Amino acid sequence: MPAMEAATVGRMGASAGASCPICRKSAGPRPENPVFPFCSPQCKLLDLGRWLDGSYRVPGPPVSSTNDDEALESRGRANGLGGNIQEEDE
Repeated sequence: MPAMEAATVGRMGASAGASCPICRKSAGPRPENPVFPFCSPQCKLLDLGRWLDGSYRVPGPPVSSTNDDEALESRGRANGLGGNIQEEDE
């Protein structure tokens, strides 16, 4: 393993005792385990699915969709669009 890659793996917490974040089985470091930090491709796909369906969320300030809608409407009025945009066929 090249020195730079070894340093990166070391910083990421890849030790001989690393465990899969999904099933907690042993997950060896790269290059022996191409799906690190997971133990298998199945666990890697389960994790991706959790991100895609919204099970995992990054914390942040609450978002209000009504404020967003009002801001978009006011921008439309300022641009002379009147809030409703309809396309016309010529």
